[in-house]
Amino acid sequence: QDSAKQPCRGNPALVPISLARAVLQETMRELEKMEKQQEMRNAMLEQLVTDTANKLNEQAMWSVQEEQERAKAECSNCTFDINMQLGELLQRCEKLQEQVDSLESRQMAVGKLEKIMRNLGQKDKELMQHKDATIGQMQRDYEKLSFISGSLQKDSQQNQKAIEV
Repeated sequence: QDSAKQPCRGNPALVPISLARAVLQETMRELEKMEKQQEMRNAMLEQLVTDTANKLNEQAMWSVQEEQERAKAECSNCTFDINMQLGELLQRCEKLQEQVDSLESRQMAVGKLEKIMRNLGQKDKELMQHKDATIGQMQRDYEKLSFISGSLQKDSQQNQKAIEV
């Protein structure tokens, strides 16, 4: 029963393999956790871009409505100054252009972040593959050493018997 719960208790030579498996499992859990966190970050970035675009649309609509109402009020009095209105429209256009530029730069940053995260994910996979290959090589080396050790023990026992006889 004890050997079923502790597979290495009967054979201490299996300890490095069990340890390597435990490290592999922990690394896999950490990788899954990092992937989930990255998905959450991507969703947050997409939401930020969507929210910003919606706000810009709302501001543009509001500005157009304000301008139409102002023009109606001034037209009714016939005292509006076209040059002043053109100056205000120019300022608003400049502000909108700044907001568009800001949004474009954010979108470029999001694209760069996504590219970096894809590259990190690929590097993580490559590291895992390398680690798996190393663990496999360690297991093969362990099996060879166990075989050689067993052979040496048999040879030693035979030599001891020959000496005693």
